[in-house]
Order: sequence, then structure tokens, then C-alpha cells
Amino acid sequence: MIESGLSGRRSLLQLQFNHTNTGTAMKNPELAIEANEHYHDRVAAKYDHIYTGKRWELWYEISWQPMKAHLPSDLRAPVIDLGCGTGKYGLRIAKSGFTVTLSDLSHGMLEVSRQKTAAMGLDERVSFVKADVMDLSALPREHFALAVAQGDVISFATHPARALKSISKILRPKGVLVASLDQTLAAIDHYCEKSDLAGLEKLVKGGEMEWLARDEAERFPVHTFTPESLRAMFETAGFEVLDLFGKTVLPMKKLEPLLEDPQAAERILAIEKKLCRVPSAMGRASHLQITAKRKA
Repeated sequence: MIESGLSGRRSLLQLQFNHTNTGTAMKNPELAIEANEHYHDRVAAKYDHIYTGKRWELWYEISWQPMKAHLPSDLRAPVIDLGCGTGKYGLRIAKSGFTVTLSDLSHGMLEVSRQKTAAMGLDERVSFVKADVMDLSALPREHFALAVAQGDVISFATHPARALKSISKILRPKGVLVASLDQTLAAIDHYCEKSDLAGLEKLVKGGEMEWLARDEAERFPVHTFTPESLRAMFETAGFEVLDLFGKTVLPMKKLEPLLEDPQAAERILAIEKKLCRVPSAMGRASHLQITAKRKA
């Protein structure tokens, strides 16, 4: 995958692609869920230490702004952070005064979130639910005014379209979802460099790759999207798309030395904001962030 943007959930250096689908989890949804959970349990304790530095600060700020813009006007309106990981965004929202539910498939991630919640003195505002985004039946229907789904939680779902419908059920009518998903075109160079024509064909046809961890027990499918396919999936699920952009269009890892200079960082951010919503530029980004409203 092109190093032009990085996930809030993991490093692209850890992501490899396998078109042969030899991993059992690629064929068995239950094993895929177990592999996903196993991987994130293992990395939970060191997760926050991996994603530090100026480029990550910029990444988080770019991701945060659409969430901030759609925070409910009433502090009593409930918010949920799906695939919350270590609580990067959900705890920031709770710190603003909202009541937040942190939900994740990984017990390890939730445990780190609990520790951070206690350290921040936010226990009264934050609750925790261990759940797969494919099955949110433990949560009240039409309850949340805002749902955050960063870190590719929908891309990691065994069936993203069903996951989106599951999320829709817990959102209030006109409730907002801000989600980040993997972008298909970012993987093209990888297949070309490897002369992997079959893998390239599979990627372009269905957008599917595999999380190829060293341990086969941690391998699971990753579903990617183009701007067009992502918009179509959301609209089919009953959402009105409010915003869609690529993150990041600029290769922030290569620009990291410049990001140490505050003035240069501001200029880089301005360029990124100018390009990220240009349709022809989105193909450079590793991820797509979408903001959508559930129709009444």
C-alpha cells in the first residue's frame, strides 16, 4: 500500500496483501472475527506507543475535525465510539462533557480504555461494551446521536454492508456517523511492484485483501473501498453522505522532518486540506473518511 496516509488503527508497515486466500479465516467468518480479536488483544498494551509523533498528531487532527463539527448541541445526547481501540476519540468526546459508550471487539483494547478513562476521571461519563460491529444487538436501538467508527472497524468487519446496517439501527433518525475505511487504490503499487497480476485483479474486482500477520491465527480479511463504492454502500444502507475525503493525500511519513517546524506543519496541513476532497486526488490516500446522516 502507498505510504501516503496512515491508519489510526495500525501501521501500514504491518499490513501485507495475499491474493491466494490460503488463510482459513478468509473463508470462515467466525475464524476471521477470532483472528481480528486475537491480533488487537496482543497489540493493545503497546498500541498508543506505536502511533506517536508529529505525523500522527496531524492525522488525528484531520480525523477529529469532522467529529467536532457534528458533536450534538445537547451534552445529554449519547455518543458511541465503535472500534474504539484505546479510546483516542471517544475519550476526547467524553472530556468535552458528553456521555460516551466505548465499544470494541478486543477485550485488550477495552481494558486499556478503562485504565485511561479512570486516569482522566471520566468514569461517570463513559461505559464499555465488548461487541462486534456486525452485532450491536446489546445496545439500545435508535439511541445514539453520533457514532464514531475510526480505525477501519467497518473495513475489518466480515461483511461491511451488514455492519453499516447494524450501526444504522442504533443511531437516532438523522443521527450522524463519522467513519474511516481503507482505500482500494492505495494498494495498487504494491501489486505492481510484486508483479502480482492475480492479486491486482482481485483487489480491483472486489477490494478485498488479507491482514497477513506473522501468526496465521491473526490473519483476517480487510475490505477496501473507492470513493464511489463507499458512497454507494452508505446510500444503500439508508444514509445521506455529508462529507467524503481522503486521508492523507500527502505522504506524511516523507514529510515528517518538515512537520517538526510549526510553520511548515501549518503549510502542509493547508495543502492537505486543499487536496483531500479533490476526487482525482483521493486515490493517493490510504484511507477514506466519510460523514453521513441516517435518514429519518
